Amino acid sequence: MKKKVAIAYNLPKPFGEGNCEIEFGSIIFRGLKIYLNHQDILGQLMTGLHTQPNWGCRRFFKQLDKNNFEVYLGQTTLILSDIEATDLCLCIDGVCQEYKKLIIEFENTLETWDFEFVKFSESRGFILFSVRQELWNLMQQFANEFDYTKGKSEWHLFHRHNTSIRVSRGIRDHTFIFPKIDKNSPLLPNNQINIIYELNDVNLQLLDRGKFTSWQQDIGVRGTWTARYTKQWLLEKYIPKVINYYSQKSQISEAELLATITNYTSDRTLIQEIDNIRDLAPYLRDIQSWLHIYIENISGSLLKAYYQAYTNLVRNTDSSITGIDYIVGNLRRIEWKNTQEEILSNITDWKNLTFKYAIDCLDKQVARINNCEYENSLNADLITRTFIWIIENGKISFSQAQLNGAKQVLLPLWEQSRFEMRHVYPNR
Repeated sequence: MKKKVAIAYNLPKPFGEGNCEIEFGSIIFRGLKIYLNHQDILGQLMTGLHTQPNWGCRRFFKQLDKNNFEVYLGQTTLILSDIEATDLCLCIDGVCQEYKKLIIEFENTLETWDFEFVKFSESRGFILFSVRQELWNLMQQFANEFDYTKGKSEWHLFHRHNTSIRVSRGIRDHTFIFPKIDKNSPLLPNNQINIIYELNDVNLQLLDRGKFTSWQQDIGVRGTWTARYTKQWLLEKYIPKVINYYSQKSQISEAELLATITNYTSDRTLIQEIDNIRDLAPYLRDIQSWLHIYIENISGSLLKAYYQAYTNLVRNTDSSITGIDYIVGNLRRIEWKNTQEEILSNITDWKNLTFKYAIDCLDKQVARINNCEYENSLNADLITRTFIWIIENGKISFSQAQLNGAKQVLLPLWEQSRFEMRHVYPNR
């Protein structure tokens, strides 16, 4: 049969935006073209990829009856048949898979995941750390004095680009840094200014016109710097050089200037390196926060191994664990669809409130998800809350195989939550 839907699209570039145009081939919609911008693609189309229209996993679908769906695309609402809806999903899956792949590739290559994304005025970038106004002034002064047009020493690396400091040899830029200054409030609280990493549009244009087959080939110390390397270079080389240079010419205290730096670091252990079970909790909290605001159903394939691995991990928990009422309340709420308080008030046999009973409930959830194509996000939220509580409050005996299995299934689920919290939900 002739396909009912076609999508023409432009993929995003680093820090840039893409778009797409959807065209329908049926007689009713012939000639109709719907344009979606970057925010529409991320906010409307990106969730529920590779799921069936009738599973309730895609936020732009509403099933009207067995054979018809109401579809919301940008500002346009359509009624599609099940065949048209299926074709639309297949097209969207192909486009969004490439779209998502590129965005993740940008973040991985530029090493930006650990930094907060900010966008204001004409600038976009990531917060590396913050400094006091006095130190930023010296950083700008040093950059002006050591402009690459004024000398050839190893420190003649800079050029002012509007409010940014451009780190360059004059041939190819390494990085751009700029202060986050609001016109209405020039300084952040406590006289602090955020230092932002920016891959400037000027730099991107040079990369596009260059001899490299892809922009990634220019990433490195001799080319375009990543966010992580830029931060390291600023803190370990540039700022110490600036402080040392000016402290010799004035009464500025080196110790006082260094104390003005507020460094944003993560104290998490990398998932692959976790050997203390409690180090899993911060990642599970990220997943739980994502599930808590997730309004659609979730594909069961994302959760089956997760439910099983973490049930196995916490299976041998000491029966003296506190909060057994909280654990059972969460799990029975999934079965009874009541609030935790209503469930606990209706339980007459309190002797059943044991950890063995809780594990039996978890095993039922594992069996249930194995027979489901999709899962209610509230159920996944409650089960994740249960895992977090047990890991943080229980004395758990577990094998290395159980821990490794839990880490293995955690990574893709956490990366999914990280991507959507970063790129999908801000566009809704």
